[in-house]
Amino acid sequence: MSENYLWQQADFPHFYYNSAVIEPLEKEFVSEFRKLIKSFPMQNQNFDDLFTEEIVANSQIEGINLDRKSVHSSFVKNIVPAMPKEQGAVSLMKMRLDHCDGTLTHKLIKSMHKEILKGSSFPDSSVGNYVGDMKIISGNELYDEYEIMHEGAPKDLVEDKMSEFMKWYNQCKPKSPLINAIQGHIHFETIHPFCNDNGRIGRSIILMSLCRDFKIKSPIAISRAFNKSLKKYYSLFQSGLDLTEMIKRLQPIFMQAIQETKHILSITSYRQKVYLKKDDLNPRQLKVLNRVIKYELEEGFKGGLTNSKYQKMTKVSDRTALRDLEGLVILKLLKKEGEKKATRYYLK
Repeated sequence: MSENYLWQQADFPHFYYNSAVIEPLEKEFVSEFRKLIKSFPMQNQNFDDLFTEEIVANSQIEGINLDRKSVHSSFVKNIVPAMPKEQGAVSLMKMRLDHCDGTLTHKLIKSMHKEILKGSSFPDSSVGNYVGDMKIISGNELYDEYEIMHEGAPKDLVEDKMSEFMKWYNQCKPKSPLINAIQGHIHFETIHPFCNDNGRIGRSIILMSLCRDFKIKSPIAISRAFNKSLKKYYSLFQSGLDLTEMIKRLQPIFMQAIQETKHILSITSYRQKVYLKKDDLNPRQLKVLNRVIKYELEEGFKGGLTNSKYQKMTKVSDRTALRDLEGLVILKLLKKEGEKKATRYYLK
């Protein structure tokens, strides 16, 4: 058998890297992550939006669009969503947080897969079980215009390969969280044990690894960061046993995840500030602020808020819109930039 895939190499899974190159990247990541924890201490912070956005983004990478409101209600209020896809995604997040400081086992990871595929059309024998022989393709399989990017471990080896993975994962040292997260993800995705949703399970293991190493019980927005750099993210299938170049390529995405996390938590804090000042706001102002908050949590509010945008959202005159906007500036809920037609308002 030719060594076309990583798991076929004789030295797999003995990864290595150039310490002189990687240690500064690890140090930078750890430093920024600890600043994040210090800025948003666990006991004082509302993580509802962060949970919701990470659940949604993790599914978006696989082309699965979840209803944010349903996900939020399920995670925060324990309201069971009507659709199985939201149920499974929320259950997956809860399972990885509940077990992030424990031992990774076959039973746990198979249960995670069973939850994420709840209500799917896959055969029962494939749900929550390793199947092996999984192919990852690019292009269109229907018209025979595709290329096999990667092929996972075969059926007769997949259980042993997963046992190797779990042995490595459970023996990781917390001093190298970035290396642990990237190496673990490449290791797992190389095996590709499940019939579907290896990506969502694999990114869940990243979060479990980071929570374990940093001793926290909240995710960071890693899937959101991957979503914005999909080409770099998918390049992990090009990795060899020497992880030096791959860690160099993926470390900026992990740094971006910290920034995305800060952004989401800042928006959450802003929402709380709006709530405290709601008695000073008229219904129009409250409506617009809630809409802009929603935009910022999702794709960002491009170009800032203008008088004309405010008028369109509220159906009021130019003068009324100006008065409302200036009132929000006085309340320190908006900051104003520019003059006359170039005036823009941003969340403060």
